[in-house]
Amino acid sequence: MKYRSIITFCLLILLLLFASMTNSTGPSYVHAEIKPISINKKGEILCKTRFTKNEMGAYSPMKIEYGFCVITKDTIIEFKTKTINPSPEASYYDQTKYWYDKFESETNQKQLDEIKKSILKNEYDFSLNQIDSFKIDKVMSISDFEKTKKISLKNNKQKALHNAYSKEYYSDKKVHLMYDFGDILIFNNNNDIDNNKLELELGAEFNYYNSSNSLINDKGENINLGFEINKVTGILIVK
Repeated sequence: MKYRSIITFCLLILLLLFASMTNSTGPSYVHAEIKPISINKKGEILCKTRFTKNEMGAYSPMKIEYGFCVITKDTIIEFKTKTINPSPEASYYDQTKYWYDKFESETNQKQLDEIKKSILKNEYDFSLNQIDSFKIDKVMSISDFEKTKKISLKNNKQKALHNAYSKEYYSDKKVHLMYDFGDILIFNNNNDIDNNKLELELGAEFNYYNSSNSLINDKGENINLGFEINKVTGILIVK
């Protein structure tokens, strides 16, 4: 009886530990955001960028990368300027707030001049302009978008930060067009309906690799299952 009680007690402890472990993580996620701030005479678009990912869904601070990018008629050229690492935590939270505010705020002429000089090395010419005149911020069905724009989203992939591209579109079959620059379209792709006021899965999933969520198929191939939550700014370059 004594040994049986000990075994029962040990099993109970293991069950409690297992329960606590299963509740210690949330959904995995990737956030890859692009925010346009200027367009030049060549049609190139200067943007702020922010990238972070949580492969295991851990409830702990994650590395965040801030920077800029220039969207051309062929590609996205990235300039990483600041990486916030999770340690030490006190400094991390102070830096997170500081850089979050810089990312969300409007860019003035003095800041733009500094970006051109320090980040772009004066290789690109941008000036302050009314970027909001290109803003659409409209949700529409994929079929309506393709009919209006005469574009096949199946045959034309959206591009994103870190050389990612769009895969399959979510079952709601809707896109959220944020900006229309003619040859360059900017989309908000988001399947986080808990934090999405529209409560829709918008746009497409992207091929970001999640080392904690992959499997080997019967052919010995490594299959990437990606992230549970994707918040990705997609760039569609119209040829």
